[in-house]
Amino acid sequence: MKLICFTCAGGNASFYDGLKKILTPSIELVALEYAGHGRRNREAFYQDFFELAEDMYENISNIINESDDYALMGYSMGSISAVEVLQLILKNNRKLPAHIFLAAHEPYTRKELVEYSNKKNDDQVRKRTIDFGAIPESLIDNKSFWRIYLPIYRADYSIIGKYRFEDLNLKSNIPATIFYSEEDTPYETINLWGDYFTEKCDFVKYKGNHFFINEHCSEIAEEIKNRLVTVR
Repeated sequence: MKLICFTCAGGNASFYDGLKKILTPSIELVALEYAGHGRRNREAFYQDFFELAEDMYENISNIINESDDYALMGYSMGSISAVEVLQLILKNNRKLPAHIFLAAHEPYTRKELVEYSNKKNDDQVRKRTIDFGAIPESLIDNKSFWRIYLPIYRADYSIIGKYRFEDLNLKSNIPATIFYSEEDTPYETINLWGDYFTEKCDFVKYKGNHFFINEHCSEIAEEIKNRLVTVR
């Protein structure tokens, strides 16, 4: 069983290293890298999620054979990536994932983030990122850090802002599990994922900020194992 993972805004494939360590060898976690991030840092950023999804789908096509069992997982921005890739899987009649895991992102349009593509709003980009708990305290005032990562956050927030959940035409019977924190995304908004995953959609609540995975990595890994190991 392979677990194909899509990372958060500003993140790279190493975001999933902790989860990968726990899941191995029961499940093979494959964390994909966005263009402009991590080891692909010399590539141009995506202009929208459709461009991102096409790239990620091509990556998956090189990883997954028709005989492979696999699942998808997205964290925060990665949740949008995951559902858009799922759309392409359905469109191209590829073998479906056994399960989809989404975390830390409600199906809600964030139009205000489009403005973050403008450098004049860089202070807002910094504030949003810090408020989410994405930045260690030791790096908050580090100019070298922001020189590298500010353009990445700016680009990612911009395509999140362009994305319209109103246009997501998805009704799937693939089992879904949604991880969330009430402090980050209240249940009354996160449960809207049930409109898209109509057969079985479970919600698992944790305590913590947007990056509750940092404190609950072992518990999340156990939930994933419980849902995937039995699929084999």
